[in-house]
Amino acid sequence: MQHDPSASELHNTADRLEPYPDQRSLQAIVANNTNALLVLDHAGTVLFANEAALRLFGRQADQVQGSPFGFPLQPGLTVDAEIVRPDHSVVIVDLRVEPIEWDGSPAMLVILHDITERKQAEQLLIETQQLLHSALDALPSAIAILDRYGQVLAANVRWLQLGPLLGVEAIDCTVGAAFLAACQLGVGPAVVVAVAIEQLLASELESYEGEFAAVTHDRCWLAMRAVRFGSGERVRVVVVLEDVSARHQVEQIALARRRVLELIARQYELRTIIREMLQLLGEQITDLVYAAYMVRSAAVFASYNRYILHDDLPHLDQWARELLTQLPYHNQRVSELSLDSPHWQKIQDLIQMQVINRSWLIVLRTHRDPADGWLLLCRQSDMSLAFEEQQLLDHIEQLTTIALEQHVTLHKLAYQAHHDALTGLPNRLLFEDRLQHAIEHARRSNTLVAVLFIDLDRFKQVNDTLGHAIGDLLLVQVARRFELCVRATDTLARHGGDEFLLVLPEINSPQQVTAIARRLHEALEQPFFINGHEIFVSVSIGASLYPIDGTDVMTLQRAADMAMYRAKGTLRNSFQFFDAAITNSSLEQLQIETLLRRAIECNELLLHYQPKVNRAGKLVGFEALIRWQNAELGMVSPARFIPIAEDTGLIISIGAWVLREIARQMREWRAQGLPIVPVAANVSALQFSQSGFVQTVAETLAQADLPLGWLELELTESMLMGQIDNLRRQMIELRQLGVTLAIDDFGTGYSSLSYLHRLPINVLKIDRSFVAQLDHSDAMIERSLVSTIISLGHHLGMQIVAEGVETIGQRQILLDAGCDLFQGYYISHPLPAEAAASWLHSRAEANES
Repeated sequence: MQHDPSASELHNTADRLEPYPDQRSLQAIVANNTNALLVLDHAGTVLFANEAALRLFGRQADQVQGSPFGFPLQPGLTVDAEIVRPDHSVVIVDLRVEPIEWDGSPAMLVILHDITERKQAEQLLIETQQLLHSALDALPSAIAILDRYGQVLAANVRWLQLGPLLGVEAIDCTVGAAFLAACQLGVGPAVVVAVAIEQLLASELESYEGEFAAVTHDRCWLAMRAVRFGSGERVRVVVVLEDVSARHQVEQIALARRRVLELIARQYELRTIIREMLQLLGEQITDLVYAAYMVRSAAVFASYNRYILHDDLPHLDQWARELLTQLPYHNQRVSELSLDSPHWQKIQDLIQMQVINRSWLIVLRTHRDPADGWLLLCRQSDMSLAFEEQQLLDHIEQLTTIALEQHVTLHKLAYQAHHDALTGLPNRLLFEDRLQHAIEHARRSNTLVAVLFIDLDRFKQVNDTLGHAIGDLLLVQVARRFELCVRATDTLARHGGDEFLLVLPEINSPQQVTAIARRLHEALEQPFFINGHEIFVSVSIGASLYPIDGTDVMTLQRAADMAMYRAKGTLRNSFQFFDAAITNSSLEQLQIETLLRRAIECNELLLHYQPKVNRAGKLVGFEALIRWQNAELGMVSPARFIPIAEDTGLIISIGAWVLREIARQMREWRAQGLPIVPVAANVSALQFSQSGFVQTVAETLAQADLPLGWLELELTESMLMGQIDNLRRQMIELRQLGVTLAIDDFGTGYSSLSYLHRLPINVLKIDRSFVAQLDHSDAMIERSLVSTIISLGHHLGMQIVAEGVETIGQRQILLDAGCDLFQGYYISHPLPAEAAASWLHSRAEANES
């Protein structure tokens, strides 16, 4: 206890006084001291009281001095005392007694400190703590406050109940116990709790929340929240535990209910759904040994067991099935099945071995029957069904009603949604689902899966001649024959129209697929007899293999489809496996076709010009050769895109562009003062056969406004076969427009000499395949053929052009044979328009000289 310095000074002064000090000085110190001071004789009578003491006592000097103090005092005494004032208020003082001499006689100095407020504060603190403890004990949550060492500073009664469930001893949860250290050495959740508390004390976390399963109690769950406050040595952690077992159980039931409803929505089998319900019962009734459930209207039985030996289960299931099927309904929902009942006699040994103590029969109603569902429950403990467990039966009853109604309705809808209405076969949707499952199984088992795409040959002819009704009946009978050719594990589906799909899982080699395809073909060898009609049909089949040709449903179907079309295109009533190389070529062609459609509008097409010279080597004309410069493909060879353009009809618009571009270039050269020489353009058979072709040429010539004779059109020999009168009339119209006509690649086709005589052809071009061999030592036949062609052309009044001249030897042989014009790499490669213009400059200079 700290004393006022003036009091200490007084005491020290008193100790230093001689037996008879200056009493006047001593009295002055006592009188003027700020502390309450009393001077008492040894009998306890007050000799003197200073002003501070009088105020403390609430009395006058004459009321205090000369009066006994009230209880005996002696020097060295320190004690708390209560002073009752005249107004009945009480003052609590800290009283200290020291020996002094007063007026020459031994006396006692009493020093008084008013500690009323401090005492009241201490009392209030005690009461507050008591109130806090009472409040904590009244809370349903378990609460503990830990100091910076993890020791329990305070805890309520609930904490002593729930704390040990974390995996520590009960004594480790009491006030003063080292709870953190116990958790560090504990088991289960205690280890996690220890880490959380350590992080909170180290200020790594502000708070922590978690849920734990109790260590020693089944189906008991605890939710923990911990918060840190304070810092340094005053850091504290408040830990709150709540028993959330009831909520957890409700959530588990709700989750299980959703799981069952999801199975219903996904159209699982009713038996699977019932097993899930029994699993829910087993999760909530922890001592459930055996349960069996029979839905009589659907003839579905399922069971659940815990601790039943594998060999005993079939016998027990058979007994339960018979019991639940045959028992009559007695208007009682829950009835206990006594263990001494005759029903148990057949399995008495089994019952005793499984330690079944109580069992019940529960009747669960559905919309179809008040006694449709029969449930058998057998539990190990000798306990009645609790209220919560009976509520669980209500859930089972509701779910059964929903499942049964959905089972009936969805069974019909599912069949309609996944099967072809005509043939009853699985449709494409079900087929793709089965194929996906087959792929997943093959991935696990490292086997193959085959997909067959089957298309009836000439089925349209059956529909067109005999009618769609006969066609539908034919499809049904074809489906029935196909079904006899496949395994039970295979899936035969109708893709639509006259197309079928077949998935073959667990295939070990392609030979198995070939054998199946052969059986399908053999199944159609015999005719079909439908409404008096005898009908023969065949099929084209394509096949793809997982994982060789694809790893997903769509890729495998597409590959089988491509293989089927290749089979149909090669030889009907045949079978082909998918060929990736052919497919890549098809994809490339598709890419070229797509890009080619935009080539004109994107200004990607251009013309190169290959010079043609006479026998003296002077320029007499050009052949315009198309090129395609694409941003993705680069420079594309005509050999790649011209066949595609002809197949797709794009050659018509490309050919028209070529004529316009030649005319534009000729006008540009003319504007530069260059001489005009004929330019030849190749014409495709499709372009030439268009009814408006001559009109297109006429419009191009009119717009060009150039002297006649600048345009030469090259036709192939194959174009001369057909209606000679129409061909001759069209060619005469072109000649009248001033167009020169040439036969390109002569000698490689099947043109008739009479046609050549009757048609107005000006130029005959010898094919490069003959020219390429001329300078070989063993090319006597080629030389003879070339000489014959030149002689024939000259007799028919035609000019002869040799194309593909690449060596001086070839040119010399052609000169000797009388060839008129020469074209090829020996003369010049095809040139861009700018480079071709230099040839025209040379011709102009030669003319001037």
